[in-house]
Amino acid sequence: MPITTHFRGNWKSSTNLYPIQFFTHKIVPKKNTQGGVVRIQSRWVEYGLLLLAASIYGGIFPVNRIASNAGWPSLSFTLMQSIIAALALLAISLLKGRRISMSRANIVSYVVIGGLVQGLPIGLLVHVAPHLDSSVLTLVLCLSPILTLLIGSISKRKAPDKLTIAGMILGILGVTLIAWPGSVLADGSVLWFALALIAPFMFALANNCAVWLRPPAATSIVMATGTLLGASFVVFFLMIVSNSPFLPPTLEEAQIRPLLLASGINAFFFLLFFRIIELIGPARFSLFNYLAVAAGIIWSMIVFGEMPGAMFWLATLLMLAGMHLALNAKTRDA
Repeated sequence: MPITTHFRGNWKSSTNLYPIQFFTHKIVPKKNTQGGVVRIQSRWVEYGLLLLAASIYGGIFPVNRIASNAGWPSLSFTLMQSIIAALALLAISLLKGRRISMSRANIVSYVVIGGLVQGLPIGLLVHVAPHLDSSVLTLVLCLSPILTLLIGSISKRKAPDKLTIAGMILGILGVTLIAWPGSVLADGSVLWFALALIAPFMFALANNCAVWLRPPAATSIVMATGTLLGASFVVFFLMIVSNSPFLPPTLEEAQIRPLLLASGINAFFFLLFFRIIELIGPARFSLFNYLAVAAGIIWSMIVFGEMPGAMFWLATLLMLAGMHLALNAKTRDA
């Protein structure tokens, strides 16, 4: 069945696209003679894509932990999943006649966005995964939309909206509750949790860079492929500098299974990532974190049988409330 998307505003045309064409075609708006903001009329398409992206991405947290338990070095696992996902998307791009541009602007875009959204944070999360429950790691996503809006405000030299500030305070309270001794984290895990908090800052930068640096003519599948290739380059460089091993001690089914799962998650998620940001902007894209947090917790409960306690759920409510306030702030990119 074709995906039909209707647009309000003076668009070149509505799109009747089959699934793969939805990612390989660029939607270009004409000038809106009404002076209004072009919006997507079919909200169910937005929400459906957000739900799909969150459901897929939420699975990366338990998969990272499985990989770490199977003996994968953090950088090695990040590199291999990025390469496999990139090659799969590259094959699709070439089959559809979409060449990966290697201009200076494109390369900068691939490397910067790839490093911020995949290479650095995923390597970090794989590294800390053995020391924290997957459900706790999932909560770091709550801080991403708040930081996305804060960075967006700073880049525009505007003071953050009061709701954004209130959201940040609630997010900090949730983080504090998790890190408070004897509440959620096991003994000795506070520093690992603090290290994991670097990841949402990188995700927030990536959300904004996806708009700032994206070449105007690039399709979603080209950007997804280029970003994963850029992430691979960043991680490869880090591995050379740190003399990190490229493979785990053994490479059997226990190691191959999480690698294939992570590669599939990345391939599908990055297709959705760039398409959704193209359609609705970086701030509203961050709404997917609500769903991704829920999906990550559910996946962790299913895979590992984790049953978080009352303090965890209180921290979750605080952080979700912080997201809600921030994403209803006047500074959001609607």
